Amino acid sequence: MRKILVGVVLVGMFATAHPALSQGIGSGDLELNPFFGGSWYNANAFEISFPQSSPGEFKQFKLEKAFRGGLRFNVYNGGHWGEEFMYSYESNQTRFISVFPPRPELNLGIQVHQFAVNTLYYFDADPDLPVRPFLTFGIGGTLYRPTDEAKTIALDPLRGNFSAFEESLMFSFNYGRGIKIKAGDKVGFRIDARGYVGKSPTFGLPRASTDPTATVFPAGGALHNGEVTAGIVFYLN
Repeated sequence: MRKILVGVVLVGMFATAHPALSQGIGSGDLELNPFFGGSWYNANAFEISFPQSSPGEFKQFKLEKAFRGGLRFNVYNGGHWGEEFMYSYESNQTRFISVFPPRPELNLGIQVHQFAVNTLYYFDADPDLPVRPFLTFGIGGTLYRPTDEAKTIALDPLRGNFSAFEESLMFSFNYGRGIKIKAGDKVGFRIDARGYVGKSPTFGLPRASTDPTATVFPAGGALHNGEVTAGIVFYLN
């Protein structure tokens, strides 16, 4: 994470200082926005059926509510439109819940890394307004990375009894709205409410298998993740 944060800052410094690039970028285009906030997830129900289990086992997969932090780097504002890159990180817990037959819940720690390229649509085209509400949407990915402790528990036959528990990278789409508030020539504030949609992670496990001894994870529905964040905006040019 530290390398990513340093990289974003260096890109911003280069873009501001490089004469050729600065000529193609308008005033107020380059913005660096560190942010913090909260996120929450929906629960995905799934069934493990024949040949792994007969009768079927009904389960749920869910992630906990969590705090997250990250950076957004705005690279363009022109009229109603803007573009930016985003990265965020949170520490979370996966919950494998046995609905029927009832069994102890299995919780495994993971890191959630999100990155995206987004378009912003400002309701007013004037970039000098002190308050600018906007809509945003974009595409990217979500990396679900288990902790070392979680891998140990998952692979233990007496606790998780998984055949694998690995990091999983899934495509995601995000959408939302927000507001930017200028407090001066070099600093401002920003609030965002956003939703992410992608498939449930696989963690290296198959969705289905003809092998009755295989560990399967058929939670193939969409995973919805909502977030509300706030942070400071630094104007770099």
